[in-house]
Amino acid sequence: MFLRRHGLDDSAGSVSKITRSINVDTMEQIVKFTAANGEEISLRPASPEDAAEILSTVKSTSLERSYVLMEQYGRDAQSERQFISSIDLDHNLLLVAVARGKVIGSLAALQADGGQIPQTAHIATVGLHLKEAYRGLGIGSRMLRYAVEWAQEHGFKKLVADIFTTNKRSLNLFRRAGFVEEGVKVKHVRMGKDYIDDVSLGKLLE
Repeated sequence: MFLRRHGLDDSAGSVSKITRSINVDTMEQIVKFTAANGEEISLRPASPEDAAEILSTVKSTSLERSYVLMEQYGRDAQSERQFISSIDLDHNLLLVAVARGKVIGSLAALQADGGQIPQTAHIATVGLHLKEAYRGLGIGSRMLRYAVEWAQEHGFKKLVADIFTTNKRSLNLFRRAGFVEEGVKVKHVRMGKDYIDDVSLGKLLE
């Protein structure tokens, strides 16, 4: 399935030439722009065929990982394909960033508690991942902006994320996107002999 406890990071870079189009098959919005390295990036909803490449985007060192509702990531491409095929797209977003025909980043915004609890159904939990070579180019910032716009259009009132304090780039990226710290879970995760704090971030939507 799509989310596991891994992270994202990206620093703001210059992003230009943003264009939009509509995929007539999915009726979902596709965004194209030029990243700071000059490559054209496409953001689009994930399809089952993206499963293996999505899994490749989350390979990072443990200290880079965030604690962003990542329990549901597929153990293999087959389970990931099944998850993508079955997800309720009215309440959940699975987004990929594509460069040169390959998935280089993935984002999920999943309705809190699977939408089963009315008291939290207005919240979406965000997880974002980028391959190392594509960090610091403005791609992560654009993916978060896409998620914010999608959440607003689908009636969500809040986005949340949980990120390890060791993942400074990820924390900075979310803060630049308007997320604010709501609390710290001290020594929340053990990695080897180390205990890692987990920062809870939130962004209210208009």
